[in-house]
Amino acid sequence: MGTASIWGQEKTPRFEEYPAAEMFKGTPVDPQLSTLEERRYRTVIRNGVTKGWGVEDGETGKEILGRGPDFAGHYFIITWGCGSPCLMAAVVDAKTSRVYPPPFHHGPGHSYFQVPWAFPERALEYRLNSRLLITNICETTTETRTDGRPTYQNQQCGPHYFVIGERGLQLIQRVLE
Repeated sequence: MGTASIWGQEKTPRFEEYPAAEMFKGTPVDPQLSTLEERRYRTVIRNGVTKGWGVEDGETGKEILGRGPDFAGHYFIITWGCGSPCLMAAVVDAKTSRVYPPPFHHGPGHSYFQVPWAFPERALEYRLNSRLLITNICETTTETRTDGRPTYQNQQCGPHYFVIGERGLQLIQRVLE
């Protein structure tokens, strides 16, 4: 397993090292859906913000219907399925209504919101009181065909550590297998 460190970090980032500056109180602003991909998933994104559908406790993975933001004080992380094994996610700022895709897409042929994760690990770990997002993802997937059937091989997998700020999620460290 290799560690790729950003900004010279050698130790594993911890949630308490990246506290949320403020906790959102009030009614969230309707999500601003400006791109074609955002509008394509408008119903699930809006229902996440207004009803809490797909909004989970980042520690337990249990849905927290209607309780407000679940990440970094004022963000919603909204997840939804897209087949097995497939997970989609969007990050929505309750204050500004800005929608962020996960900072890791597979590229052409895959959705803007798709999370490239490998089972059996939980794909996303986060806390309401922290700006740290831990993702257990694979950076690349190769497809091969055997007897006309596709087989997928995940590569460069492991925890990736992101911190959210004014410009969205920024990678600070990753550990690859």
